[in-house]
Amino acid sequence: MKTITKIGLRGGAALQALTLVGAGLAAFSTPAFAQAPQAADTQAASDDSSATIVVTGSIFRNPSTSTAAPLTVLSSEELTKRGVNTISDAVQSIAANNAGSMSKSWNSFNFATGATAVSLRGLGSGNTLTLFDGLRSAPYPLADDGHRNFVDLNAIPDAIVDRIDVLQDGASATYGADAVAGVVNVIVKKEIVGLHANASAGISQRGDAGERRIDATYGYGKLNEDGFNIYINGEYQKSDPLYARDRGFPWNTADLSSYCNEAGSCLANNVVNGVQSNGAILSIGSTRVPVMRPYDPTTVTPSGDWVLANPAAGCRDLTAITLTPAQQAALGATAQQCQQDNVKDYLQAQPSIERIGGTLHATVNVGSSAQAYAMFNFYNVKTASSLTPLTFAGQTAAGGDTFVLSPVLLPVYVCPQGTVTCTAANGTLNPNNPFASSGQLARVNYRYDRPRETFSDAKTYRAAAGINGSFGTGWDYDANFTWSRVDLKVTNKNYLFAQHLVDVINDGSWNFIDPNANSEALRNYIAPVNVNKSSSELWQVQGTLAKEFFQLPGGALKAAVGVAYRHESIDNPSANPPDNDNPSERYYSINAVGAIGSRNVKSAFFELDAPIFDQLSLNASGRYDKYSSGQKNFSPKFTAIVKPIEQVRLRGTFSKGFRIPSFNEAYGLPTTGYVTTTIDPTTPEGAAFIAAHGGNAYASLPYSYGLTATGNSELKPEKSTSYTLGAVFEPSSRFSFTADYWHIKIKGLIGSPDYSEVPTLYYQNNGVVNLPGLTVRPGIADPDHPGALPVLGFIEYSFVNSDSQIASGLDFSATGRFDLGSNIRLTSTANASYLMKLQKTVGGVVQRYDGTLSPCDVTSCSGAPKWRGTWSNTLDFNDRAFINLTAYYTSGYDMASIDYEGVKGDCEASTGASVYTYRDGTPFKCRAKRWIDVDMTASVKVNDQFTLYANVMNLLDTKPDFNPGQTYSLGYNYNVAWEGAGFTGRWFRVGVKVDY
Repeated sequence: MKTITKIGLRGGAALQALTLVGAGLAAFSTPAFAQAPQAADTQAASDDSSATIVVTGSIFRNPSTSTAAPLTVLSSEELTKRGVNTISDAVQSIAANNAGSMSKSWNSFNFATGATAVSLRGLGSGNTLTLFDGLRSAPYPLADDGHRNFVDLNAIPDAIVDRIDVLQDGASATYGADAVAGVVNVIVKKEIVGLHANASAGISQRGDAGERRIDATYGYGKLNEDGFNIYINGEYQKSDPLYARDRGFPWNTADLSSYCNEAGSCLANNVVNGVQSNGAILSIGSTRVPVMRPYDPTTVTPSGDWVLANPAAGCRDLTAITLTPAQQAALGATAQQCQQDNVKDYLQAQPSIERIGGTLHATVNVGSSAQAYAMFNFYNVKTASSLTPLTFAGQTAAGGDTFVLSPVLLPVYVCPQGTVTCTAANGTLNPNNPFASSGQLARVNYRYDRPRETFSDAKTYRAAAGINGSFGTGWDYDANFTWSRVDLKVTNKNYLFAQHLVDVINDGSWNFIDPNANSEALRNYIAPVNVNKSSSELWQVQGTLAKEFFQLPGGALKAAVGVAYRHESIDNPSANPPDNDNPSERYYSINAVGAIGSRNVKSAFFELDAPIFDQLSLNASGRYDKYSSGQKNFSPKFTAIVKPIEQVRLRGTFSKGFRIPSFNEAYGLPTTGYVTTTIDPTTPEGAAFIAAHGGNAYASLPYSYGLTATGNSELKPEKSTSYTLGAVFEPSSRFSFTADYWHIKIKGLIGSPDYSEVPTLYYQNNGVVNLPGLTVRPGIADPDHPGALPVLGFIEYSFVNSDSQIASGLDFSATGRFDLGSNIRLTSTANASYLMKLQKTVGGVVQRYDGTLSPCDVTSCSGAPKWRGTWSNTLDFNDRAFINLTAYYTSGYDMASIDYEGVKGDCEASTGASVYTYRDGTPFKCRAKRWIDVDMTASVKVNDQFTLYANVMNLLDTKPDFNPGQTYSLGYNYNVAWEGAGFTGRWFRVGVKVDY
């Protein structure tokens, strides 16, 4: 640990002054980029120069190189001024957070359902180490993308946080594994005296997306007077869900056919049984109103037209359409059909989130030279998310042998369960088959009428205790112990169970004629509630010893050593494990992912701090970690600060680090993520495939294929080399500016063998793909063209160490403080991060991701924008009131998905992967637009005990960029990673704080 002088950021005058002075500041610093509540990392002089606080990145309490690495400090006061009230929102909004960030908007499609995480430098959640009060915490039991372990930001308390340190540099020399891209350290308050309560409520201007929050903290005892302090805290927050149907076009529908190009070709109407712009309906799909078609039992081919299972009941709550004679002939269907818009009916943009937690914290002075503390924290996070219902025709989830039920054919005769052969002799005519009396099978297209629902219930427990002090002649010591555990229960409802579907089809018990008549018992049979419990645990004991040895011209030479022992484990059994003996005894859709493992880590580390002269300070540190699973690593780090004049500091760091294979990467069961894409009709193989399927929806509309990865216990750690070079300019106490270059290279990257060519090869070679380390499987056959090549189904592999990755960029920060008279002050802070390079070398081929929609395998095609940043302006009126405007910026990017054969700058080459197309195959959008959002906060002290405040988030009601090719074309039609606030729209919060 190290200490720095605490900076008090204070503000200035009126909205006009905000604009004028902020513009002036931008002129001498950086463009007015935005996107992060973060304070400049320069430690300039302040009015409160006597206060000291512990920050991140060193064993020492006061190293001479405390500002050698880029460090963002997010104080609780600054976050309050910006209207940020959760740790997750605070960290995700910083400029250095890039590709791979996991926000709450991903919840419905997220492997790690119920959790959020940060991705510093765009290197993924697994390369960012998150600490709670300087100590490790147990990871979330579910892995990001079934791949990377991380700490859930949702489970960190908000009200007791003093500040968040974001060290934007490698730190394995201090903390060990996973601190490759940087460290997020959430530091709680050491002392709280009196009663402090806060209550607020928020809602969008459209009357939805509601939020309720209350927290209260009571503390007693002053350390400098009583020698102790103890406080207790509790907090509760509830956020309501938000659905696509809650907003207008084009966010609330799957029908995008009103967008057309100059040639008259339009985007697809993805509504089930939707009419395309040319008047065509591509095929008869599955809705919650069953349709049936007679099939010859001998040839298993159609012998009649599609017809509603219950024509008298019509389309019920769906949209009825009447097919033209031409459409009837093309589809083999009767005139009466139904349409279902799954985006409008089911797509969830934001989940329901409920958070409740409490903390007990005590600090006591031990004599005159030591201080001890103890803390216990509990946090419970519950989320509820939903997805489109499943169709009865489908297959069990990937992992082991799969069972396919497609097409769904209703038999002529039905018999009780257990009957081996059902005939006229031992059965009865099937009441659900309208063609049974004529001896025909009935093919049924039916989508279950209840959405899939997933409920997560995560309980996080943390306990920590420690003592630090000094003895003898300048010896400092620190000893601590921490324990944490996460118990997670995930409940899945309305997920279909394959064998039970077969049972109710064969015994005739499921009522297809009137699905509403089916009993709850029968529904629970075909979709039994799936409950899976998992847990993770971590405990660590650690001690350090430091001493000043002798004086150098610039100060004391200091040395420190430390040792640590850590145990970590995950117990995450599969919710839907493979069953090769009975492959039908499994669920559709529920991932087979799971991991069980544990390991112990022994560590020893050191640090030397040498202020050679007043103008030169050097620091060296290193750490050796040895894992019981066989891996070991030494991580050195060197830092330097050169101060040629009082107003200028030049700084630099060099370090090596590592990321240990996650439990899922080492021991994971088959884990499948899905890529949604479209067959490209402009390529020869794409055109041939579509023609072979008669141009129907199966071949023409978006489909998904799976990437199935299995753990590999022989994996080695990823090794990283990092360096930074920068400068800090402080011409006066009112102005500061920083600029830093950073570079990270990772070798032995854990991932998949190169599969980027698989889709092309699959369709070119009639499904035959021979690439090392990969197994390629076809998807479910087209029921209307069973002899044609199916769509690509799965790409299977084990994790390997093979690739390398490079990330580099520039960080900027600038702060100006202005006294505008009459006790009015303005503080303006700008921060920006420019991603110069983000690339991966795969099989000897360099894939360049920065400024594109890639890397899709890490970001789910949400992109790696070149610029992200924030610009915050606060007017402070004599510490009695303030107004804050904060702007957030994310730059636009090329729509190419490089890791899926896209080519940056060549839009045509990226169609069918991430660039969404019109029906004629021409691109819709080749580039995503920039995103700019502005938030406003105002606060006034009624008296010393009461403060009223209001937030207006997305003040300008900025809308997201309509671009359906992003985020795997999942139906959002915007980028959920960066533009979630745009979908919500203008949003208001009012609250009151009480301090006694």
